[in-house]
Amino acid sequence: MNRFKLYALMMIAVVMGACSDWLNLEPENGITVDDFWQSEQDVHAAVMGCYASLLGGSTHPMAEAVFNWGELRADMVAPYRAIISDYFQINQSEITPDNGLVRWNGAYFTINLCNTVMEKAPGVLDMDAAFSGEKLSQYRGEMLGLRALMYFYLVRTFGEVPLNLVATTSDSRVERQAKASQTDLYNQILADLEEAARLIPRSYSSVEENKGRLTWYTIKTIQADVYLWLDKFDEAAEACDAVIDSEQFSLVSGVDRDAWFRRLFVDGNSPEGIFEIQFSQERLNPYFNWFSSTGGANYRANVETMEYLFPVNIMALPEDADIRSDGAAYRSSDSYSIWKYLGADRFTAKPSNEATSNWIVYRYADVLLMKAEALANLNKGAQAQELIERVRKRGNAPSDTRVTATDQHSLTTYIVDERAREFAFEGKRWFDLLRNAKRNNYQRQDLITDMVLRSSPPEKLESALSKYQDPRFHYFPIHKDEIEAGFPLLEQNSFYVVSE
Repeated sequence: MNRFKLYALMMIAVVMGACSDWLNLEPENGITVDDFWQSEQDVHAAVMGCYASLLGGSTHPMAEAVFNWGELRADMVAPYRAIISDYFQINQSEITPDNGLVRWNGAYFTINLCNTVMEKAPGVLDMDAAFSGEKLSQYRGEMLGLRALMYFYLVRTFGEVPLNLVATTSDSRVERQAKASQTDLYNQILADLEEAARLIPRSYSSVEENKGRLTWYTIKTIQADVYLWLDKFDEAAEACDAVIDSEQFSLVSGVDRDAWFRRLFVDGNSPEGIFEIQFSQERLNPYFNWFSSTGGANYRANVETMEYLFPVNIMALPEDADIRSDGAAYRSSDSYSIWKYLGADRFTAKPSNEATSNWIVYRYADVLLMKAEALANLNKGAQAQELIERVRKRGNAPSDTRVTATDQHSLTTYIVDERAREFAFEGKRWFDLLRNAKRNNYQRQDLITDMVLRSSPPEKLESALSKYQDPRFHYFPIHKDEIEAGFPLLEQNSFYVVSE
């Protein structure tokens, strides 16, 4: 295991004493008291702990949330043998505030760790003569970027959430907060990213750190994503160009299908990766047990959606198939298992003790397709098509899934479908559908309607269609425990308020 992973995993046990759920604080003496923050080594350890907090766990399940929030509401995942009741609720469009999957404590846990570092680290300059202001600024840039990413997940998932910019390190610092508006949340996210871009380095000392820590290129990628959500298409394209023009990233070749799969999804940290949550033998990812029959198999790929995205041509040769389909995103001969996190290669499953696949937050293909989306909305359809084709060519996408039109409506559907093929089960599907559907006062509500038609059980279809017509239902409720802890300032998302 590389030193970056080892250091992060060692320090998370220490740093996690810094705080607990921001609404239910039980501070511990130790890491947050002044006698910890004595040297640059202490600050570095705390920063690594912030990254390690993304690995998830029972009290801070961010690694679980990035999949659950981005996939379970959409149409690519279906319940399977060991279905859990919380997901069954979501699948049935019967989401309630007591659903365990709507907890936000993982994101706020990481946010508070970042706030703690930014508050405590400046004092170390007076304690350690070897600790430079330049190094402190670098760490601050990383923490601002990571905090912005967490709030970006929260605002897309819950709509409005509390905005906490100070460290909660003792009982006296606990503040019950009302929700901030989406406008205020996005303004803070952009402000954090703008400052981070001025402070953060372009590279570190190893490939693992370049992929597992935020860099300037990660910040630009997040900015592009945020701008798309705000319909700021010129700014989104400009942020994408900063990454593209750097020539620091490239698509992993798909000529050798097995090598492509191993390099991108098994080994990880490929030339395509921009930011990846780093799992290892010492800290296995949670996804293997969710998708494997040996682990119970909570979920599998939705067969109807797979057939829509990857239509089968019985006249085509196997080598003509889209490399992202059977044997990559899913495996039809294994009951349509979600293969990206199970396969050692395109045909053989890993043993459970080798579930080390990283969670890819962003990769270069994402930047290309985000720019294509921006260009499509700037009425530059021909340029958007060129970028889509680059991704499709690498994926060996067959002609029967190609769209040649360059009008905005056709391209929007095409890009949403292409992103589903390219990023299947990478936590992006629901966000892609919502972002594109809601533009221009939900001009593309049909994207969500089609999703519901493919994913809802027949007996729940009418109810689901009705609920998804209401934009308030497009965001999760705040978990009842948070409402009770934050009462009376914290108000429930209005769709989920039961009239008395």
